[in-house]
Amino acid sequence: MLPYDEDFVGMSRDQLCGVNPKLIDFMSHDRVTLAGAMISLGLCYGLLSVYGSRAGRHWAKVTIMASSFTGFFSFFAFLGYGYFDPFHAFVAAILFQFQLFGLAAPLSALRDRVPPTLREDQPWRTAQWGQLLLIIHAVALFVAGLVIVGIGSTSVFVREDLEFMNTTSAVLAEANPRIIPLVAHDRASFGGMLLGCGLATLLPVLWGFERGRPWLWWMLLASGVAGYGPAIGVHFAVGYTSSWHLAPAFGGASVLGCGLLLSKPYLGRLEINRR
Repeated sequence: MLPYDEDFVGMSRDQLCGVNPKLIDFMSHDRVTLAGAMISLGLCYGLLSVYGSRAGRHWAKVTIMASSFTGFFSFFAFLGYGYFDPFHAFVAAILFQFQLFGLAAPLSALRDRVPPTLREDQPWRTAQWGQLLLIIHAVALFVAGLVIVGIGSTSVFVREDLEFMNTTSAVLAEANPRIIPLVAHDRASFGGMLLGCGLATLLPVLWGFERGRPWLWWMLLASGVAGYGPAIGVHFAVGYTSSWHLAPAFGGASVLGCGLLLSKPYLGRLEINRR
């Protein structure tokens, strides 16, 4: 809980625990998961900028712009509940200026052009399955983002959430009508980050999946660890261990891992270089 969160709901952390002893744990799980998605997205943008845009690859710049503009959409998704997050607005306003600078900046001259693969060797054949799994994973992230934005903008809670807290939306709203808008803010923001992550991983796999490009492999690995690690870990930390609720996270991590394993021989050596 941040100070302006407490000001909005008009209750302290201890008072919210009095409303429901698991409410703070539930909100922590949402926020840690959101933070993991933001770190994951930041890693994607950083590597796409250094090894993509700076190397003159137009698709990398398009990926960053498409993903980040989609992420900014999440700022508006929760306003219908009446919670205007001042810190969120401040950060979004600052980042949006960098976004515009990046959009206007000229693309560097293309260097280290990778010739197309003309031989159908075993690494290439194996990588086709890896690429397919990585595409499925990225599309699933995007669809999950759409679903979570929809939930965060409407019902806010899913059945497993209410079972974890052993309560109902009506009980929470009766205790304090501003609790649900506060949770909706986190939910819709997380959905927006997943939309951005989906695009940030889908477009490079579609456009930049070429032999000898290990930085792309490392980007997908690092972003996956940064996203799934906190998301899965915090659920066990707070005791929210519903199998049905955690199945998408474990499923997504498994698909990503298999895709990376199959793609590794094709994308390149373990050492990061600029190819």
